[in-house]
Amino acid sequence: MWILFITGVSGSGKTTVLKTLEDMGFYTVDNIPTEMILQFISLAKRADIKKVALSIFVKTEEMARKFLEIVNELKSQDKDDKVDLIFIDAQNDVIMRRYKETRRKHPFSDLFSSIESAIKHERKILDVVSDIASIRIDTTDMNIHKLRSKIVELFGEEEPSFILQIYSFGFRYGIPRESDIVFDVRFVRNPNFDPALKDLDGTHPEVQKYVFEDEDARKYLDMIKDMIAFLVERFKKEGKYVATVSIGCTGGKHRSVAFAEALKNFVEEKLNIKLVVIHRDKHKDSVV
Repeated sequence: MWILFITGVSGSGKTTVLKTLEDMGFYTVDNIPTEMILQFISLAKRADIKKVALSIFVKTEEMARKFLEIVNELKSQDKDDKVDLIFIDAQNDVIMRRYKETRRKHPFSDLFSSIESAIKHERKILDVVSDIASIRIDTTDMNIHKLRSKIVELFGEEEPSFILQIYSFGFRYGIPRESDIVFDVRFVRNPNFDPALKDLDGTHPEVQKYVFEDEDARKYLDMIKDMIAFLVERFKKEGKYVATVSIGCTGGKHRSVAFAEALKNFVEEKLNIKLVVIHRDKHKDSVV
């Protein structure tokens, strides 16, 4: 049986994820009490259900610890079962905006005078759960349609293959929350200072040529390639099938994009894995 747990910060899109999985053939249960999880899984197996997706709302730190015990028990009970945890997240300001726009009540709003305080409280509770997530999805820049497409991409196969995501980003706009490892390329000389290159981005051959004429940039790229090749095999052994490598420069338009494109070529030529490349900040205003 394939058992998917969905949890994360309230307002980040858990309901959309669960409904999408239901459309894809998973038997779903929303906000199942932790005390009922093992019993439900046992009944589902008797009914010969092959794929289940269970949404979990973790209310307390004690519930979080109990949930971790249940996940570990499920993983040890039947080696044929595949047990994964999807953690859905978004930046605090986006979550606050979503609650204000929908006029919904945050689950912890009765305990705090502000949504921001409620979000911080929930994050503290979820810390230990987040640490064991198989997949982290940051919905900050996603609408419902993009999130649905992401879930279909990740879980549309009966046996999902390993997927490497490469993000280019600007530190000015924050590090992608999905990142498993982050490389900083701000030390590389900046095409933003060249008037002929300023308005281009890192997908342009002239920008790439400028970036990798720097010997340090070439050496660093080789080191990143070696690190990715090393980590992919370790992630697979760990049972992780989505890993995110993020490359950051100041604005996310030139250097990080050039590096991500170079890594894309390396992965496609040398590694037998599925690849997704996302230039998160490429179209935002250029900054030094």
